[in-house]
Amino acid sequence: MKALIYARQSSGKDDVSESVEAQIENCKKLAAKENLEVVGIFRDLNSSGETYPVGAEIIAQLDKSYQQWVMNQSSKKSFRSGLGEAIALFPDIDILLVNEVTRLYRPIHGSFLEGHINQLLTSNHVQVLQVQGGSIDLTKFDQMLINTIKNQILYEDLQKKRTNSIIAFRNKRDSGKLCTGCRSFGIRYLGNDKLEVIPECIEIIRFIFDRICGHKSYRSIIRDCNERWGESQKMFFYESTIYHIAKQPLYAGYQYNSQHELIKNVQIAGQEIISFDQWLEVQDIINNKRKNYRTQEKKRFLPLSGRLFCGSCGSRLVILLNHGNVYYHCNKKTLAKDHRKCRESLIRFNSGRMKGNFSLYDTVYPLLTVALFNKLNKMKDMVKAKDQISDYEAKLQNLQKEIDDTYDMVREGFATMKDLRNIIQKQKSVKEDLLKKIAEIRASNISETELEKMENLTMNDLVEKIIDKSLPDEKYAELIGLADIRGTIYADRVEFHTIFGELTLPRLKKKHFHCMPDWDLKIVRGNGTRFDEKTKITITYHTGEKQVLANWGQLKIISK
Repeated sequence: MKALIYARQSSGKDDVSESVEAQIENCKKLAAKENLEVVGIFRDLNSSGETYPVGAEIIAQLDKSYQQWVMNQSSKKSFRSGLGEAIALFPDIDILLVNEVTRLYRPIHGSFLEGHINQLLTSNHVQVLQVQGGSIDLTKFDQMLINTIKNQILYEDLQKKRTNSIIAFRNKRDSGKLCTGCRSFGIRYLGNDKLEVIPECIEIIRFIFDRICGHKSYRSIIRDCNERWGESQKMFFYESTIYHIAKQPLYAGYQYNSQHELIKNVQIAGQEIISFDQWLEVQDIINNKRKNYRTQEKKRFLPLSGRLFCGSCGSRLVILLNHGNVYYHCNKKTLAKDHRKCRESLIRFNSGRMKGNFSLYDTVYPLLTVALFNKLNKMKDMVKAKDQISDYEAKLQNLQKEIDDTYDMVREGFATMKDLRNIIQKQKSVKEDLLKKIAEIRASNISETELEKMENLTMNDLVEKIIDKSLPDEKYAELIGLADIRGTIYADRVEFHTIFGELTLPRLKKKHFHCMPDWDLKIVRGNGTRFDEKTKITITYHTGEKQVLANWGQLKIISK
């Protein structure tokens, strides 16, 4: 007879587990004793027995008890891949070997998990064989009932243990001790609730706190730390590294209790690295710096932030202020020696002309017409869709009725959970599209009158303001979002990405710096003065080379 071995451990590491290996060894011995052919071994490390196997995502979504349990868990592991792989082989085996049945599942009260796995076992005629507990034949009512009762008792006992464990952890934390050792930089956990300060890290920690108290920038602190201790510590300091060190109260002999209040830590007493007053001063500096940064950021006009990327390393560009000018640049060049080419992505954003040189702000202006065409097309589609909303709602009701009917058939025994899963999976994408369309249509207040007003007045007004470069800042930013304009910056060019397609513009070299090309815009309107489906716009960039850069139907971009 063919058999599979399945082992699981609920907490520990994600790469190896002595507990799991011991379970597998026990199952191998039992297989040899019973003369079984083991055709596969599957394991789930650091995974709860309450979780579903991979492949049962739809059932899990319908399981309210399980979903409520997931919401209260810190672990991101919601499904077991090892069990999912084992289940896929159920049609080809006779026995599933486990150390004991709780390795297979620890069902939550009210969950479908136990019934789902038991159904898969019985429908494929697979018998469960335990190292501790013997055989379980789920086709027999008495054994299935005993197994269900046993699992419920084990679950309730586990919940009591978990509750007691949480209380014990809380009491330990409130007594001034860390619950799970320590992972802070410069502090080593020795076991038995003992902490030790690493001598070679003391200077680094004090240096960081002293520099922050001296109001030095994170960039300069990062640079100095990497130059002085990067090689000796075999680590690279980032802003997040500095921030986490600066926020750690343990260096001053304090920790947070279960109510997130600062109390003295008894494990580090006598080994404090800095004073508590200095730690408090650093917290004030950090909080004020973040508050001031957010305030300043709101005052600046930065519509392309998060939309520009370095052509060398692919990182997002960040803001650089220089003599009142706003630049975007890649800060990798200041942090690591192997990113020297990243400095070539430096580009000026400032609006307006400076000695005849055009900035990124100026060059993006005509591309905002992409948003106008896209907005007009969406409005027309929405007007047409208003007449179809009743059809969409009827289709949605029919889909739901099919699911409800199948539910009833499952309860009455005329259909299986597999049939229900197949129907739900088949409907999933169709249902999501219909719900999205209905929500968009109901949220829209666009009518034929509004569309006509948009074609006659609003669109024409926006085009004129684009030509004159007189759009309000908020409208400029809105149109960038509608056109989804993004840019990859190289030394000699900028590759723009829009919802209509891609466009590459050269960076023109003048004296010792690069600038963007000037442009002209020509518009041929449709019926009379309307901005409609017959409207055509031609954008001409002055690059010194004649070619067609992009042809997007109503919008054509050339250079000369």
